[in-house]
Amino acid sequence: MLLTWLLGGLAALDATPVAQTLFSQPLVTATLLGWIWGDWAMALQVGIVLQILAASTLPVGARTPEDYALGGVVGTGLAVALATNQPFEQARDACALVGVLAGLLTATCSVPLLKWQRRRNEALARWCESEVLAGREAALGQAQGAAVVLAFGVGVGFTALALSAGWRGLHEGVGHASIRLARAWQLAHPLWLGLGLAQLLHAFLQRRLTRAALFAASLLAAWLFRMVRAS
Repeated sequence: MLLTWLLGGLAALDATPVAQTLFSQPLVTATLLGWIWGDWAMALQVGIVLQILAASTLPVGARTPEDYALGGVVGTGLAVALATNQPFEQARDACALVGVLAGLLTATCSVPLLKWQRRRNEALARWCESEVLAGREAALGQAQGAAVVLAFGVGVGFTALALSAGWRGLHEGVGHASIRLARAWQLAHPLWLGLGLAQLLHAFLQRRLTRAALFAASLLAAWLFRMVRAS
């Protein structure tokens, strides 16, 4: 669980002040969580769905998009944590659905936190500008370091809070409602695949071939996973 918290901090770093690579994408962090928890199947099926939802989120105008960097870590982390105590397949499907919903909720609830963090970074930028104009060039490195520490601390803290709350509130209820949750998970599969296919076609028409290849691979992995489980 501690490694999952730290991964949330690293994802927050990649999403804002450092690098901005694909590391913070839900499918990438889900792969790492599958290795950490030793449950690749659960981590990947939740990560694929959260990746599709993340790609469907558009920053229109001044709207702050949902934070699927933390949502991916929390959703996948909660799913694999709950699945460790559930040996039956129906209960594991219930954990997958709960993980997706937790990731979606976390990504939505973290929007005010992102706005607060942006205001802190804007204040830090104004301080840095005034210091540099005064001849203190070291302020640039100090401001960058402060932004990194802030993002990492927010990522670790929010991930820990969301995972702890989800575990305490759901680890007993998932087993009792596993049949209904598993049925809902099966019914939702066409929705996830439909969203992924729409994103694939949209990326292909825009000639964004790398993104199209990513979604094609994700959809193929999801389809193969379902076929293997069905057999």
